[in-house]
Amino acid sequence: MPVFVLDDGTTIAEVPAIWRFLEETHPDRPLLGSDATGKALVTMWERRAELDGFAPTMEGVRNSMPGLKGRALSGPHDYEQIPGLVERSKRRVVDFYADFDARLEEVPFVAGADFSAADITGVVTVDFATAALKMPIPEDSHALRRWYETVAARPSARA
Repeated sequence: MPVFVLDDGTTIAEVPAIWRFLEETHPDRPLLGSDATGKALVTMWERRAELDGFAPTMEGVRNSMPGLKGRALSGPHDYEQIPGLVERSKRRVVDFYADFDARLEEVPFVAGADFSAADITGVVTVDFATAALKMPIPEDSHALRRWYETVAARPSARA
């Protein structure tokens, strides 16, 4: 789980809370949109990236990795793996790739014209799906590939 520790020792956990802090302290570089429409689109597309891409990717990872035996769900409680969920998760990732490829044929970034939190969730999803599930971007997903190469080349993505 990402954790952001402030100079005064305050600890902020959970990605949306960290984004909110960064948005409030660095308003000149908005990740959550710059007007009402932009904010709504970023929220919508980030949520879709999380639910349709990141969640199934992590479901597949947590139910397939031997090192996560007994830890199939995140959090403080133990849950046994369900191997049958892995194939379903992979089908969902295939759908995520297709849906986001179609979206990115229309716009340069997931939520529209500007890089946003939706792109961060998207690139993390592709990275996890590629590395842990062995599911790279399909060859015929040209818009998704173009977007990924653009976003992954950003200095913050390489940090």
